[in-house]
Amino acid sequence: MEIFRKVIELRKKEYSYTEIKRETGVAKSTINNWLTLAGLTLTKEHLQIQAKKRAENHVIATEASKITRARRKDSEIQMFIQGVGKYFNDPFFVAGVMLYEAEGTKGLTNGFSNSDFRLITIYIKFLEKYFSLKKDENFRFRLYIHKLRKNDKERILNFWSKKIAINRDLIKLSWKHNKVTKRRFNLNYVGQFEVRVVKCHYFIGKLLAVSDIILSEYIRF
Repeated sequence: MEIFRKVIELRKKEYSYTEIKRETGVAKSTINNWLTLAGLTLTKEHLQIQAKKRAENHVIATEASKITRARRKDSEIQMFIQGVGKYFNDPFFVAGVMLYEAEGTKGLTNGFSNSDFRLITIYIKFLEKYFSLKKDENFRFRLYIHKLRKNDKERILNFWSKKIAINRDLIKLSWKHNKVTKRRFNLNYVGQFEVRVVKCHYFIGKLLAVSDIILSEYIRF
């Protein structure tokens, strides 16, 4: 076993069969069998070529995978557009799309936030109706409260829980630490409420696609 390990180590150091035989006294046929077992029978040049091919194949596979995902995404978005096309003149559908365009994030996240519970409620109802989303499965809720109003936490949490009709345990809380130049005590302060969608394939792509169509129609006026 010791001589076997020595043969392997010498080959890893790029020793030739002849050099390994000289160092160990092991016959070339045995060396070949041992190196075959260890996957080290190729020359340095062949190993480099093989590594290059593996890298090239990985790139090709990655690009193919990207193309497949892009086609799948495009297909799902087109199917969604066809499905909701009948609502393009529905005021409630248009209102929901415009809400997201005005207040929603367009990057990797899809957050929609506002301090007006009415807009939050309309946005949730919009998603439930036209995207067939469920409040207990497809939504994540977060409440942002300024640290200066920490004493109002319970009141504010209860406010949103009641207005949005959800268990307050579903509301994640974050504290805002931005500086306030003019400290004003607003009795009606309720923080900033955020809604995010989960478990909905290509949600942002679908929403922005129909938004482009609707906005294009209104721009023509």
